[in-house]
Amino acid sequence: MLPIIYGRLLNLKRNWMPYALMVVLPLMLMFVFGAVIGEEVSKVALPIVDLDKSGPSAELVEELKSLGAYNIKLTNMEDLRKTVMENGAEAGLIIPRGFGEAIIKGDTPRLDLFVTRETQTGYSLHGVLLVAVQRLAYSTAIVEGTVEFLERHAALDQGNRGKMEERIRSLVAEEWEERLPVKVAGRTIKTGGREGGVPFNMYTQTSIGFTIFFSMFTIIFAVGEILEEKRTGVWGRINVSPVSRFKVLTGNLICAFVMGMINMTVLMLIGDLALGVNWLGHIGGVLVILTAFSFCMTSFGLLLSFGIKTSQQLQVIAPVVLVSSAMLGGCCWPLEIVTSKAMLVAAKLVPAGWAMQGLKDMIVYNRGLEAVYLPAAVLLLMGIVFLGTAVQLGEQA
Repeated sequence: MLPIIYGRLLNLKRNWMPYALMVVLPLMLMFVFGAVIGEEVSKVALPIVDLDKSGPSAELVEELKSLGAYNIKLTNMEDLRKTVMENGAEAGLIIPRGFGEAIIKGDTPRLDLFVTRETQTGYSLHGVLLVAVQRLAYSTAIVEGTVEFLERHAALDQGNRGKMEERIRSLVAEEWEERLPVKVAGRTIKTGGREGGVPFNMYTQTSIGFTIFFSMFTIIFAVGEILEEKRTGVWGRINVSPVSRFKVLTGNLICAFVMGMINMTVLMLIGDLALGVNWLGHIGGVLVILTAFSFCMTSFGLLLSFGIKTSQQLQVIAPVVLVSSAMLGGCCWPLEIVTSKAMLVAAKLVPAGWAMQGLKDMIVYNRGLEAVYLPAAVLLLMGIVFLGTAVQLGEQA
């Protein structure tokens, strides 16, 4: 067994570049996708064209910004149309000329929504705008009525009218704040970070997902060295040597298993130290899941190596199988956003799905070791099935 492991290490020394790439590439993707997808992930893009440019139109824009639900961008008509038509936003708001004048006069103002299709976002925006305009109209009516009353009965100086309007407007805004009969105090328990640390973000998803994703390639192609040995005739010479078949297979499996664990450990440490993902806070459970997953994928790699003929076939088949299983298992996007029952069921049929479930239960949802038992057991069972099938194919080869 030791000569087999030693031979693998010598081969790794000569051909280390692909395995190094399996560490560098996921790190790059973690930083890029985590930063890009994490920006404004909870806000709805809303481009606005303000053709009126009046006080009431500016107040409406500030009202929408204060809601915190929209990513407001003031733009021109051409950019608004382009953004909506290219699916950069589901709707665009146009404030036409005369909006502020209609508000001041007490007439019904008009707002234009630019949409390409009916969506839930458009319906909800319609309701939000209705409430915001009503509130703006009421506030304007109160301010105008109060100022007129002061001019008539308190001899308000015209020079102080602007200051008085601003003061009344701020008082009205304060009165608009909701005053509930019961005050509720709450505390948010943040997950995905250290104690008192950061909440779940897309860095957490990308760190866990890409760690699982790229470790599969490392393990599969490490086991796939058997195919290259078959091509060069080394495998045949090994089989007729005094070394037992069990030791030969065990030596290959140990090398692939260790390489997969090293790959995942490096990505785990960088994810924890550089991205703030709480890998080390659940190190015991994490290592159990990673060990079970590495064993499962090592057995699967052996099954592929005995099920196909050449390393060229492995280079074609393995990416298709691994990318598909990674997508189904939630490595590329959170399964929490998936609504298809068929896809959720399919996630339970691939090793990546169980590995993601166990890791996210601990790191994201802050569960204890009880979250590890089922995923680890399923991964070990899958690995045993793959290994048994691979051994049967190897005996027939």
